[in-house]
Amino acid sequence: MRCNQTVHYCKADKKTGKPVIVTDGITGDTRNVRKWSMDLFDKDGYPVRLEVEFNNSTSKAKRQGATTILKVFK
Repeated sequence: MRCNQTVHYCKADKKTGKPVIVTDGITGDTRNVRKWSMDLFDKDGYPVRLEVEFNNSTSKAKRQGATTILKVFK
């Protein structure tokens, strides 16, 4: 297998409103976004969505200073 895409949070880009950086693992191109998602299927064929969004934290994570959370929907 090879890495097709990476996603990371960049605190320095927080002021732009788009601190989530998506990098194409093949070309190396990067883009800044506010929200990123990917739809997959689990081993039983059910859909799974991975979602990263800036300023989506709630409750304890938000109180501890987190601004960007990975959510897994199944």
